[in-house]
Amino acid sequence: MSFPARFGTYELFRIVLPGFFCLGLLCVSAFLFIPTRPVFMKLSRHPAFIFVALSGGIFLGLIMYAYDHPKRIKAYKGLEMPSQYLKKRLCDRCKSPCENKIEDEGEAIDTYLILLTELFEPSTQQRIFYIGSVYHLFADIRMLSLIFGILTIIISLGGARIGSLPTLDSVFGLAVGCSLFLLWLFLHPEFTCETQQSKGDKYFRYIIKLQRRLIDLKIDEIREKVCKHTDKE
Repeated sequence: MSFPARFGTYELFRIVLPGFFCLGLLCVSAFLFIPTRPVFMKLSRHPAFIFVALSGGIFLGLIMYAYDHPKRIKAYKGLEMPSQYLKKRLCDRCKSPCENKIEDEGEAIDTYLILLTELFEPSTQQRIFYIGSVYHLFADIRMLSLIFGILTIIISLGGARIGSLPTLDSVFGLAVGCSLFLLWLFLHPEFTCETQQSKGDKYFRYIIKLQRRLIDLKIDEIREKVCKHTDKE
């Protein structure tokens, strides 16, 4: 499979799985929340429910993809991305005038993606995008687990307290909420041990380090391909 096709597969993976995970948790919340329960039960019996669910899962996935929560995490912001590293190695330390000088972060990302497709082996490209997708998936699931874990616990306890939610449904909601909260803790091992990292974070740091190392090893080829110096007047 070619690089663009493989890249598209990984991007689709990042959209579909978090989207349907979010949709499932929204359905559970709508079932437990008394004001929305009749609407949800009526909709779930409608013949068009499957189409609505498929569309809704993709729509939610696209919203999360556009928001890009994984890039807003503090640990992510503290990392030097390969495109930033490329700009520093190639242009920030270079004093010669150049027609192809990388001026900003956007140009750095574009330049790095071009070099990634042309200089790195297909197996390396696939590893980079696969692990990047896994990291984004882990981060989205952690966020959704915390949000819906708290939400379902609150709904279940509130419904049980005022007597509007059947006991079995309250127990079900509490079980779901506690399971989601435990999943969130499981995906954050650093909370119980400072030296540990989740697999998603660990793999992502590894793949960032790998890409910077590849830039170091291929820096001469990169300079020959990108740099276009002009004579000083």
